[in-house]
Amino acid sequence: MNHKELDMSIETALRIKKIREYRNYTQQYMADSLELSQNAYCKIENGTTKLTIDRLETIANVLDVPVESILSSSNQTFNIENNNIDKLYGNIENLYEANKELLEKQITLLQQQNEQLLKTIQLLSNKD
Repeated sequence: MNHKELDMSIETALRIKKIREYRNYTQQYMADSLELSQNAYCKIENGTTKLTIDRLETIANVLDVPVESILSSSNQTFNIENNNIDKLYGNIENLYEANKELLEKQITLLQQQNEQLLKTIQLLSNKD
């Protein structure tokens, strides 16, 4: 075990947060995975706590990224496992279905309004 503490820059803390959000993980999920309170995990993302090398490695494992991608200041692209891609496509399909249903309702409402306007126009035309 390596208990040496690292002075973590705010950029490193923000990278941890960014990767967590990219993975759609909550702070509570990360805290549970690291056996911490949510408040203690929040301090990691705020850069107000020091990390041991072991803790940093554990965070990297939970986030499924190399430690270097957390420490590196260069822009990184993250490897996504196929199951995460499937999950993403599933979310997109759910959004599509929800939007499709809303759009169909909106179309129906607009058609009803259109019919009512046509009736109103016809009534006004007949008065002349």
